[in-house]
Amino acid sequence: MLNLNRLRKHAALLAGRLQRLPAPDTITRIAIGLSSLVVLCLVTIDALFGLVEDPLARELQRRRAVSQTLADQLMVAATRLGAAEVGQMLDAFRRREPAALAIRLRPSDAAPVASSGVLQPAGGEVLALEVPVQLQGRAWGGLELQWQPLAGESGLARWMTMTAAWPLFTFLGVALLLRLYLGRVLHQLDPSGVVPARVRSAYNTLTEGVMMLDRSGRILLVNEAMAQIAGRRDVSVGRLIDELDWVGMPDAPQDMRPWRVTLETGSGVERIRMVIGRKERSRVVLVTCAPLDADLSGEQARARRRPPLGCLVVMVDQTSLERAHERLSRALTELQGAHEQIRQKNEELFRLATRDPMTGCLNRRAFFEQAGVLKETANLEGRPVAVVMCDIDHFKSFNDRYGHAVGDEVIKAVAGIYNSSAREADRVCRYGGEEFCILLPDCEEAVALAVADTLRRQVQDAAGASIDHDPRLTITSSFGVAVTRSTRTSLETLIDQADQALYQSKRNGRNRCTLHEAEATEPVA
Repeated sequence: MLNLNRLRKHAALLAGRLQRLPAPDTITRIAIGLSSLVVLCLVTIDALFGLVEDPLARELQRRRAVSQTLADQLMVAATRLGAAEVGQMLDAFRRREPAALAIRLRPSDAAPVASSGVLQPAGGEVLALEVPVQLQGRAWGGLELQWQPLAGESGLARWMTMTAAWPLFTFLGVALLLRLYLGRVLHQLDPSGVVPARVRSAYNTLTEGVMMLDRSGRILLVNEAMAQIAGRRDVSVGRLIDELDWVGMPDAPQDMRPWRVTLETGSGVERIRMVIGRKERSRVVLVTCAPLDADLSGEQARARRRPPLGCLVVMVDQTSLERAHERLSRALTELQGAHEQIRQKNEELFRLATRDPMTGCLNRRAFFEQAGVLKETANLEGRPVAVVMCDIDHFKSFNDRYGHAVGDEVIKAVAGIYNSSAREADRVCRYGGEEFCILLPDCEEAVALAVADTLRRQVQDAAGASIDHDPRLTITSSFGVAVTRSTRTSLETLIDQADQALYQSKRNGRNRCTLHEAEATEPVA
């Protein structure tokens, strides 16, 4: 009951969808009717004279014939052979006939004499045949055979056999051929006869392309301007407008072409951008469509839900304007690209003018320019500024022992640590040789000293490991820290104080940080 209800539900849904399908046109209905008559005649002739042989019936007849032949052979052999030899004959038969699943030779009133295979219970998915066996003119028993079911014997497959499928395929093929043939033959009649010659002459004087379509979208009239826009080979009276090479509609969905909207809804459509033709023959046009009705205006026809009799299509060629716009866009794009290249070159020049090429740190001139601005801003806002002077310990020994190439690698490794640890507001400068200067805005003494000590430990732990050299290099740095205590302290004075603290770190044994004090310096190991 559940399957039946589900089947009814699907049938109702399918019926509803079929009702919403558009009705076939007249030519399609004629083709369907003629195809039905042809198929009916062929089916009748087949029923009377058997034009198409059923492969299932032929296979069933063959199985019955070989079963009868086997029964006759068994009776001849049974009079001279024993049960074991008969069983071997049954096995040999199954090997010759792979479709034979099981065989049993059974007398009428006794147990089976011999068998091959396992017989399945009655009603299973097998084809059961029973051949009566006679011995000396008397009924002796029967030969029971179970075969594999015939391919396509049941269900939907039965309807897909040649006997059931050829009428369907014949109907579809004949209907398609008739529809194509009749559609071409019937439309060979000149539809332009419905348009008077004086009307065609008037339309030919217009500079805009004009087409008049019937209700199915077939072209009834084309003026000279439209023929030039679309190409005389592409547009002609009697063709469907949808057969033309419409490439794209950027301003409307592809499945809502303007004339289709007008023909289906009776509403006018204005200035829809379209592209007709392909490659070098493509043209950009603005399409306007208006409904045609014999005795009603557009508003009255829509109010009465009456479809228009046709559609008037007007196309304005915008190709020259579009191509000029494309050239202008390309020129603007090239100008923007040149501007971007200039900007990148300026950035590169600015970097070369402000950065040390080896380390990427600021050079002294750029450092004093930027640090001076930051210092003045901090003075106005009352915030402290710290300067950290850094120097690589025993740097000359690297050059003397390993060469200047290794010395350069040492400088770059230490500078990389300083640059990666700096905040966005900080400024890192290669002050000279192996000496660096770091400006830390808005940084108190304790914080600045902690930052310097962190950098010291990073250099000690990571700088040597980043250089591919055996044995591993031991690199350390000394640091001097100075923090503004008065807004009257200049940047140069602050750097000099940090430099004094740096030399104090070197005098105290190197690899340490020293904070500059007003009267004395305090080392921090």
